[in-house]
Amino acid sequence: MAGRYLHALKGVLDLRTPGYLIFFVTARCNCRCKMCFYGEAIDNAPQRNELSLDEIERFARRFPGLHQVNFSGGEPFLREDFAEIPVQFYRHSGTRFFTCPTNSSLPEEMERAIRAICTSCPDAWIRITQSLDGVGPVHDTLRGREGLFDCVVELNGRLARLTREFPNLSVGLTTVISKFNRDSVHETLDFVYDNLEFTDFGALFVRGTPRDPAARDVEAEDYVRFMAACIERRRTHRVERNFTSRVFSAIGHTVVGLVTDTLREDRFISPCKAGRRMVVMDDEGNVEPCELLADFVEKGVIDLDSSRLGNIREFDYDIRKLLGTEHARRVLRAIVEQKCYCTFECAWSVNVLYTPGLWPRVLKNYLRLGRGGS
Repeated sequence: MAGRYLHALKGVLDLRTPGYLIFFVTARCNCRCKMCFYGEAIDNAPQRNELSLDEIERFARRFPGLHQVNFSGGEPFLREDFAEIPVQFYRHSGTRFFTCPTNSSLPEEMERAIRAICTSCPDAWIRITQSLDGVGPVHDTLRGREGLFDCVVELNGRLARLTREFPNLSVGLTTVISKFNRDSVHETLDFVYDNLEFTDFGALFVRGTPRDPAARDVEAEDYVRFMAACIERRRTHRVERNFTSRVFSAIGHTVVGLVTDTLREDRFISPCKAGRRMVVMDDEGNVEPCELLADFVEKGVIDLDSSRLGNIREFDYDIRKLLGTEHARRVLRAIVEQKCYCTFECAWSVNVLYTPGLWPRVLKNYLRLGRGGS
């Protein structure tokens, strides 16, 4: 584990490149979620030109100091070679923290891939986050796939067994709060704690432009009340956490507080590190500071011609070359000068990690969790 944190520290201190990457490895998806902000890309997945495994390896070789990669999609596990992707960053970028959300639709295939990832990246911390937006048919309807709820339960059992075999594997569950489940999320909370195994359970506030625009018809207080219920439930439910899980849980609790403040007050709280310490790349190699900036530019919230920083294929797969252009610098200046802010949880996690003024909150939450407690 010491090697894991040494690599992470090198990544945090290496200011030449961002230390945190969100990588949409594919737009292919076998669900059609009502609250999905990535619907246009998913609908056009057959026409998209995905980065090959060879291209991803070249990219990883030119991305030093990358301490964390969050995989996304689409459904990442629909890539037949997905299990081979984390190892490229593990070997060439020094990455030691991987997270991956999943719709859990292919339990057996996913178990095999996760086993392979844990084996090939033995010193990495690997977190699989299962999406669960309701109990039974509520979840299936929201995700547009019959039988998906049963798949979540099955994969959770498989993952529980894997965590006992691989100490570097962690399992989380996440609910996206939208109009369609705001009145039933407490039932989901009860089901999760009574029936599933996990390290952390949390919620995301619906964001971007969802497939069904009505998904955004949800109040900030819906999120606030639900997160308060989650915190209260944690106090009575003891979960075994190792040091790494406690640190990530403490950061997560800090993020919840900051997102809650942002939602309630609708104002800028802390400078955003997107584009400097975090970048997002889609399956075709297009790089942006974050997932939401394009939406902000389109709606006129941020004054820019484009949020895109460039395409990695046009810069010899070198992130430093891409971020070194005048266009990229102009985009990043706009984020700071126009005080861009949002409720994007991953961006807030990066802000917490790279803002010393927020570290006392993390320490407070870490101590509150307690060893082996909630």
